[in-house]
Amino acid sequence: MEPRNLLSNCEFYHVGIVVEDFQAALAELTLTHGLEWASIQHRKFDVQQPNGIVEADFRVTYSVQGPPHFEIIESNPGTIWNYAGGGIHHLGYWSDDLAADAELLTTAGYKWEATYSNPQEDGPFGFTYHTLGLTRTRIELVDRARKTAFDTWMAGGDFPSALDDEGMVN
Repeated sequence: MEPRNLLSNCEFYHVGIVVEDFQAALAELTLTHGLEWASIQHRKFDVQQPNGIVEADFRVTYSVQGPPHFEIIESNPGTIWNYAGGGIHHLGYWSDDLAADAELLTTAGYKWEATYSNPQEDGPFGFTYHTLGLTRTRIELVDRARKTAFDTWMAGGDFPSALDDEGMVN
């Protein structure tokens, strides 16, 4: 098999970890890795999954150190962020063309799992998750239009939702 890099247009920048005990996970990673954390964000929004639209409601933060950054997500049953025994949940990549990169993964046979539910947009919006075949590695593609807001968050500000006007910069 000839090597092919389906993510060659994307930039790896974080490792996502879903945890049951949010505060304890932050404390553990601070102790073991000396990490400092961006402000904790509470997220509540609709997410489109293969089983339909579900409401996500959880806390999230990133390590200030990185890339790669550690993303810690509070478990949210019924969503893609359901705690399933721990460990790495996903690898996150910036995407310059979210729709095209998501289509490339889907066409290659990788299972689509989630995106923001945005009635004003067809296709993926803000982020999209795909699971690779044999390794079951989950990939999160994040629209690079979110990077300015992300950088502001890493510098001590808030991180607006992609559904807010200031959350996406084109």
